[in-house]
Formats: sequence, C-alpha cells, structure tokens
Amino acid sequence: MKQVAEGKSFKYQAHESLRPFQDQMIEEALVALNSGGSLIAAAPTGIGKTAAALAAALEIGKNVGEGKTIMFLTGRQSQHRIIVETVKDINLRLGDGESPVTLVDMISTQKMCVLPISAEHPALFNNLCSEARSKRTCKPFIEENDNVTAAILKHPMHVHELVEYAKGNHNEGFLAPVCAWKTARENASKVDIVVADYNHLFHDNIREASLTGMGLGLENIIVIVDEAHNLPDRIRGGLERRITPEMVRNASYEFEEYLETMVAFNGSGLLEPGELDNLRWALDVLGRLRKSFNSWFRELFSKAEKADTKRRENKQVEVPMSEFFAVLNEAFDAIASEALQTTLGKATTKIRGPEKAHRMGALCNLLKLVQAEQDNDDPRDLAAHRLAELLDAVIRYGESSALALVFETSGTHGTLVSHLLDPSLVAKPVFDKVAGSLLMSGTLYPPEMYANMLGLTSESTRTIALPSPFLDKRRPIAITGDATTLYAQRGPSMTAKIQSYVEAIVQATPGHVAVFAPSYYMLNEILDSRQWPGTRLLLEERDWNKQRTDRLLQDLEEARQRGTRVLLGGVFGGKLAEGIDYHNNLLDAAVCIGIPMAPPSVESKALQKYLQDKFGKGKGFQWGAVQPAINSVLQAVGRPIRSFGDRAFILLLDNRHDRNPYKSCLPSGIQPIITHSPETAGTIAKRFFDKTPSNNSK
Repeated sequence: MKQVAEGKSFKYQAHESLRPFQDQMIEEALVALNSGGSLIAAAPTGIGKTAAALAAALEIGKNVGEGKTIMFLTGRQSQHRIIVETVKDINLRLGDGESPVTLVDMISTQKMCVLPISAEHPALFNNLCSEARSKRTCKPFIEENDNVTAAILKHPMHVHELVEYAKGNHNEGFLAPVCAWKTARENASKVDIVVADYNHLFHDNIREASLTGMGLGLENIIVIVDEAHNLPDRIRGGLERRITPEMVRNASYEFEEYLETMVAFNGSGLLEPGELDNLRWALDVLGRLRKSFNSWFRELFSKAEKADTKRRENKQVEVPMSEFFAVLNEAFDAIASEALQTTLGKATTKIRGPEKAHRMGALCNLLKLVQAEQDNDDPRDLAAHRLAELLDAVIRYGESSALALVFETSGTHGTLVSHLLDPSLVAKPVFDKVAGSLLMSGTLYPPEMYANMLGLTSESTRTIALPSPFLDKRRPIAITGDATTLYAQRGPSMTAKIQSYVEAIVQATPGHVAVFAPSYYMLNEILDSRQWPGTRLLLEERDWNKQRTDRLLQDLEEARQRGTRVLLGGVFGGKLAEGIDYHNNLLDAAVCIGIPMAPPSVESKALQKYLQDKFGKGKGFQWGAVQPAINSVLQAVGRPIRSFGDRAFILLLDNRHDRNPYKSCLPSGIQPIITHSPETAGTIAKRFFDKTPSNNSK
C-alpha cells in the first residue's frame, strides 16, 4: 500500500509534506463532509489526525455558501494547544491575499475568569458569577471588549493567552479587564473554528444555552470530535444523577423559601393568575415525597444489604423504574385526593395540580425556577435544581430500558443514581442535525462499534481504520506469556514476577520508562514497595492538574539532559496515559500492567445486558467491558511515540492479551512477540535499543 500519493496536496494542510496515510484520512473526510455525513476514523499516533481533520473541515467549511463554523471538541485541555498551534501552521502556509483561519479557544467560565473568585469552589463560583452578571456588578462582564475581539480575529490564541490578554486590556489608557469567556462566546459565530469541550454539543442541559449564546445553530456546524473513544462515556456521565432523602428534604426547604418570596412579590400584582397555586401544589408534593422517600430508601437499603454479598461497603441493587414512578405517583395522587376532600362543606386549601400526564414535568419545571439564599460554606448546587435534573432525565428516558436506576448504600441513608446506558439517545439527534462530523482517535477500535453506539448508522456514515505509520521495527510490542493481574492469580509470587519484568525493561532501557497500571493501589503495590536502582521514581497522584502534568514534561526533559533516568508511574485512563504529548521521544519504553477491566457492578451488568439486547449475542461483554479496557491500554501504548524520529519498546504485562476475547480486540496490525521470562524480555529490549537509536535522544 502506497502511504502517500505523490504530488498530492490540500489548501489547508499544516505542513509542506503529508505524513503516511494522512492524505487518505483527508480524502475520506472530504467525501463524508461533502455529503453532510460522518467519518469515524481509527487513526493511530503519527498520522497527524488534527492536521488532517482541519484540512478537510476547512476545505468544506470555508467554501460552502455562507460558510460553516467548525467546532473542534476535545475532552482534555492539553489538546487545545495542539489545535491552536496547528492552525497557526496552516496560516503560515496560506498564500498572499488568502484570508487567515480564525479561531477562538474556550474552556469553562471559571477557568477563563479574570477575577479572584476563580479560585473558589466550582459551585460557589457559579453562584457568585451568576449573581454578579444578573445584577451587572461584574465590571469585566460589562466592560467594552472591542480590543480583545480585534485580537481574537487577528491571530489564533490559546485560551490562556486570551485570558492574559483580557486581564491586561486597557480602555482610554486605563486598565480595564474584560470577561474572556463572554468575549470568546460572542465571537464564536465570527471565527472559522471554535475549540471547546464535548459538553457544548453533547450535554442536554448545556447545548441549547451554549449555542444560543454563541449565535450558532447545529445545521451550520461541522463538528470534529477528538479522542472520540471517550465520547460514549462522557455522554453517559453527563446524564448521571443522584438523589437522597436529604436532597428531597432540602429541596422542600428551598422551595418553601422561594414560595414565601413569591407570595411577597405577588403584592405588586405581576404574577400570572394561578402561579401561586402551582407553587403551593409543588410544595405539597415535595412534603409528601419527603415522607415517601424516607420509607422507600429504608427498604432499598435493606434490599441492597441482602442482595449484594460481594461488596463490603457501598452495596448496590438495581431499582426498577416502575418503583420510582410508583413513589412519585403516590405523592401526586395523595395531594390530588386531599384536594377533592371537603371539610364541613368547604373545599380544602390543597391544590389538585396538573393533569396526570403532565404532573412530573410540571414539578420539574417549577423546581428549576427556585432561587434561594445559599450559605457560602456549603457551595453545592441547590437541591431543588439537582432534583429537577433527575426528574428531567427520567422524563426523557425513563420509559425506555436505556435508563437504569441503581441504589447504593453510600451516605447516611443511601443514594439513588441514574445511569444512561445508550449514548446514541443524546448523540444521534446532534449528528443528524449538524452539517457534517469527523470523529477520530488513535484507539477508535473497532470504528463500527462506535458508529453503532453513537447512532451513526446511516448510509452517509463512513468508517476507516488506518494502519500505523510506525513499522514494527521502531515500536516492537511484547506480551508476557507467564504473568497476569487476573484476580484469581494474584498473590505475592505474581507481584514479584511482575516487578521482575519491570526491572528487566528498566535495566535494558537507556532512558525514561513509563509504567501504567489499572489502579493507583496496584501502581503503588508494584512500584512503590521496592527500590529501583539507577532511576528516579515518579508516581502520578490523583489530584494532579494540568499545570502539574505540563511541569512533568519539563522535568523529564531536564532529567534526560542531566543523564538521570526516570521511572514514571501512571494509571490507565489517567492524565499520564491519555492526551499528554511526550514529545521528542521523552519515553523510551512503556510497560502496561494488566487490563483495566471495570470492576463488577450493577451498572456494568445493566450496560452489558442492554448492549446485548440491542446489538446481539456477545456484544454486551465485548463492547461493554473488553474493548473499552483494551482501548485504554492502547492509549497508553501510544504515549512514547509521537513523531517519526521516535522509537520505543512496549511490554504488555498480562498474558490475556494473547487470548480471546482480549486478543481479538487488538488492532490487526499488531504482531506481538511472546516472552516467557523477565530475562528474555530484557534481552529483546536491549537488542532493540542497541540496533535502533532514537533520532531525538540527547
């Protein structure tokens, strides 16, 4: 197969020459976008996915009628800089007289805030920010932002550059900081590309407000989804809601306070007839629900304790949706019944409420209206709003089997959690309306699985799995035939064997080695329980933020310059295993311990059953458990090699990788070496490094 067609070029390519298979990805994307369809591309590291996607999207977006806005969505802030730098490279190659590509880079309101309140707890920040904007007491929000707008439209800026520019804004010679988030949002419809998080399109509670604020419509958007293997879980997570008896109680208190405010406000005569009656009805229902939930949660707690014998704590049990509806309807019916009763020939003060088919929706909408004073020492979102979010999810998806309810014995009285099992219910309507879409990832295997799970099953959807441009001789992969983290085989002797494999690779490797494990516990058990002579041990911690991971790259580079080897430890799916760019061959080897299978849970069981019922026998376990775990490993495998001068040795330290169903989930192009001893693995690695020097090592 010819990797790059000779003489082929595209107007918006970022570099003079195309990488192997990059032209194929661009051409497939152009075909999909020209028909208003979708491309799902499994494109391994090194192909240049970002540049390819932008080349195709800009070709269509800037040349179709009035033009389309490209929304480049990514779940990790580390990817934002790569996108911005790629756009800068594209602009450098445009001819004289060509209009440059314009871009605005956005993250959360809080992280773009130019005021000290940005350091507050997220919920408290949201309350303070919302109040300041509504009362127009936030000076940066109401300040003229023409200077910052001009800068955005002049040249692409990374979001942190934009924030600093907004902080230093001057009007009429005086320092006048402006709201970077507001300015970015206002300019979204004026630029060619908006870089943002998945939530702007794939979170039901955010999408409408976000697009309205940007002045964009789905039909005028070309969407690029980066690291798209994460999208199904991100959508599911966006619909996860939690409810406790305490939340229902607090929602009732908040609603009562809100009702009192509205009664006082009604003296002005501005409320519509019947509004107060509706509010009183909702408060009566909440009062009834407080009692019902207390009793129901006691029953669920007892049921979970008996049903879940495998867990010592946080026991679980699935709750039929019919039970939830029954509890709600009992409260609705009780209030309606009381409203019909008479006492001494006079009607009671109870309000019957809306018709049966509209009761839940009415309660949900009334809860969303609540505004109440909050204690800054407890900055969580209002309980009334959280209860409304759960009701909203149930209204949308509760009549289908796609929404599961799970009771957990966490908290004082337990917690009821909603889980969306089918991300296509959120994704498909979006993809159906946009002008076209490109979904890409180095681990989008198999592409057909993601097409089905996201509802991209029309004839206008194309899938492609591109081969890796790196030959096996520059990234050999070995699998241990005699070691595993399978629970039944764990023990001191297996831990010692795994440590021996890690030591063999460390001793054979001239530079830094990264070790990835399924959990922080296992990572510490393997690496932190012994010495690793000749290396500096550096372990990822749960609370590492973007600034810490950025500093890590500098630490690794400085250590290499000093001749110090680092043994780096991270977890699959964590900040060190996905999204981070170990440039200039900072890692010489990666050891992937185990397979990060999700622990058994009621939620995972429900998900696998749903997938099997929808897609057929065997798909539940493969698509719901095995393939996502293997793809997490593949993300870690892709960390060491980031460009053509790189080389690395990979050890998959679990013999399940050479057995089905796990083996069948690996890309077909992988031809692993099977090793049965640490000594053999070390010899193979040393021979590789002796024969294959890195072009980037210093």
